[in-house]
Amino acid sequence: MTYIDINHRQIAPQQSIAVPVRFALKRQRLQFDATLLQDTGSNWQLVWQDEFDQDNIDGSKWSFEQNCWGGGNNEQQCYTDRSQNAHINDGILVITAQREDFTGADNPNSDPSSTTTLPYTSARLRTLNKGDWTYGRFEIRAKMPEGQGTWPAIWMLPSDNKYGTWAASGEIDIMEAVNLKAPSDDPQAQGTPENRVYGTLHYGRQWPGNVHSGADYRLPEGLNPADGFHEYAIEWEEGEIRWYVDDVHFATQTSDGWYSQYQDQSGQWQNAPEAAPFDERFHMILNLAVGGSWAANTNAKGIDEQAFPQTMEVDYVRVYECSINPATGQGCATIDANAEQVPGHSAPDITPQTQIPGPAFSLYSDQPDNALAIESYNPEGSMTISQPVAATNTRLRLWQSGSVGNLFLAAPQPLDFSTYGGLGSLVFDIRVIENPADHALLVKLDSGWPAVSDTEINLPAPGEWHTMQLDINTLLASGNRFAPGNFASIEAINNPAVFEPTGPMLIELDNIRYEFTTSDRDTIHVFENADAAPFLTGKYTASGDVVIEDVLSVDSAHDVVKQFTFNTNEAVAYFQTLPDTTQSPVKLDLSTFDLLKFDLHMVADPRPSGNMVIKMDCGHPCGSGDYPIEAPATGEWQTYKIALNELISHPGSSLDLTRVDTPLVIFPDWGNQQDVVFQVDNVRLTSDGNSANDPVADIAVEGALTVFEDTLAEHWSLYDCCGNARAERLTQDQNQLIQLDYFGPAPTVAGLSASSPHDVSNLYQGILQFEMKLAQLPDDPAAPVFIKVEAADGSFAQLRADATAEQHADVAGQWRTYSLTTSQLQAAGLNLRKVNKILVFPAWGQATGAVIQLDNIRLY
Repeated sequence: MTYIDINHRQIAPQQSIAVPVRFALKRQRLQFDATLLQDTGSNWQLVWQDEFDQDNIDGSKWSFEQNCWGGGNNEQQCYTDRSQNAHINDGILVITAQREDFTGADNPNSDPSSTTTLPYTSARLRTLNKGDWTYGRFEIRAKMPEGQGTWPAIWMLPSDNKYGTWAASGEIDIMEAVNLKAPSDDPQAQGTPENRVYGTLHYGRQWPGNVHSGADYRLPEGLNPADGFHEYAIEWEEGEIRWYVDDVHFATQTSDGWYSQYQDQSGQWQNAPEAAPFDERFHMILNLAVGGSWAANTNAKGIDEQAFPQTMEVDYVRVYECSINPATGQGCATIDANAEQVPGHSAPDITPQTQIPGPAFSLYSDQPDNALAIESYNPEGSMTISQPVAATNTRLRLWQSGSVGNLFLAAPQPLDFSTYGGLGSLVFDIRVIENPADHALLVKLDSGWPAVSDTEINLPAPGEWHTMQLDINTLLASGNRFAPGNFASIEAINNPAVFEPTGPMLIELDNIRYEFTTSDRDTIHVFENADAAPFLTGKYTASGDVVIEDVLSVDSAHDVVKQFTFNTNEAVAYFQTLPDTTQSPVKLDLSTFDLLKFDLHMVADPRPSGNMVIKMDCGHPCGSGDYPIEAPATGEWQTYKIALNELISHPGSSLDLTRVDTPLVIFPDWGNQQDVVFQVDNVRLTSDGNSANDPVADIAVEGALTVFEDTLAEHWSLYDCCGNARAERLTQDQNQLIQLDYFGPAPTVAGLSASSPHDVSNLYQGILQFEMKLAQLPDDPAAPVFIKVEAADGSFAQLRADATAEQHADVAGQWRTYSLTTSQLQAAGLNLRKVNKILVFPAWGQATGAVIQLDNIRLY
């Protein structure tokens, strides 16, 4: 009589199944199906199985992964769908790993556009979207391979990655083993044949913030998993997972010892529900890997090529559901009180993310700074990290003898470096000691794999220290070369500096930091569709309020713009740097920049007359002082280009370009602001590369130029130096004219200003001519009227109005023509090649009360 051993869990209560029965006779095999009925003693109900009793692998249950990716562990096999790597033989699934060079996709997505060649082949089968379960009992009867470098696994991965990529959504290892029968490196069994199997959970955060926990198990009486078939199982219920070998319950872990944390859309870490990540759908995986970061680095180490081919054999895979409570899997547990209780890990505390302030953030200077830690990815054991002391400082030394691995500075929680998005650079000092094959260095920003951005830098010759500076925006935009389409997030940087040699080298690093850099840039964006880091928009109100909004422009040439609504007569709006650690706005060195540019649109301006005023500040009282500009007509956009040297030479200016914190202050005339609404866009600072701060190439006036006749010439605008005069355009007798109203009381001058210097040395006749009417004499009628022409280099000519060719006396109420020759102006000290202002005013300090009108201003 032949007895057939049938596990009672194989059959659901009061149900029957057909099982194959085989008799091996001398010349033939007899096979038939037996119908078996289970008693009511078990609450586990069979819901899925594969007995591998067909001729071929069942494609409705299993799919093949096909790639040479290496599993993220530097494994040495390519997975194929070939029968020589996976087939069914006499009711057994046989997975074979064998020595052969094979070329395939070097990525987990099996993208054939990028390939690599590895020295072994094997198979990896999974049930993804063909068998996916939440909770249950999972049984697999299998025989393991043997030999150094073998790594069989029966395991489960999430089908939906609900909480993020590996391992935030979890991994359940039902059984893993490495190097069975190779000499054990277990101190308690040193040198004996390796026979341990492992049950493990992976969870936590996305790599590299993941953790794992589990237990190992040895078969009784010295049995080895490579010598015969054994049943490996887990029971998984809500909040608890238990491991079994041949029905021996050897370990349990509960949700008190696991967790999942993920990042929301803002980059802030969040705790997943209590049972997460083991509360979602998982699928089964069967595979036999070769080598890799675990198998090749334990026991005898490496891969024993002579041990191959090797097979992993699987008799069946069975999945059960707890009939008492299928929704939670609870109520069907098989528990041994002596099983090991795996403690696991507690979730780290989450603190709200805050932006790291500028202008600098140190990562390493003699030691890791700001709670960072020195970590490494060293799967081959080929990298050594040390911190030698030289003279009075410590540096970070990296010796790589292989080609895989990196050094990184790890943060205890993701850091928000948004402040550094516009002007930030990753800066570090590096000294190459050895680089025999002239390998490059990869530098990375890491938000958790695959959210990584990297760039490759060529290293200097060995010997001297060099400072490297990498623009953070450029580095972020480069993305992940190993997983294209993925990028680090500046709002959530886990590892703010990763250094990865591409081959053998010995290097030292020091003074690793993030810092604002301006000197090597030709443009700084302050506002373009949004406030650009590290700038924000603000207001100062002496009374009333200013409403500041980001709005979508009705003009198709503009997108999102900044809108200011003045419900006051005493306020200013500004674009300013974010505060540093002392809560003071960060100072920027703008000494290599030439122009301040912005677009202005008057949405509503109920004032009968009035200008706009701008200024640039470097911390009160340091600043340019008020610099008037003519407002554009309501409903029109106008671009302004203000030379920074004009702001420096502006009367009353104390501007220091090496420490600017507010590149643009803008407001309607003080005291005349109520209900004015304007929009600003494309605020930026530009440089033409001239370190002398020369704005742009001079505008050459060939022959003649009409500065004003009903309208202002290009590059010219109305100007008031100090806020105690109003320069505006008026319509009189159907003609446009310019009016300068000196209302005082403080001294000031007014007139016209050019955004770029004009070269007037080649005029036809060399004459400046205009018409002027003293509409109202100053309160001091004896105060003479002056004409002043200034140049961008600080030179100027100042002459009395009665010194012109016409020699008119200052008489009120009459239009008169005034002419000065360029020879007169040059003799009085003016550089004719840099003219940028034409001013008309009563004597300094005596102008109050005067009203001057100008028209037909020409150079010819």
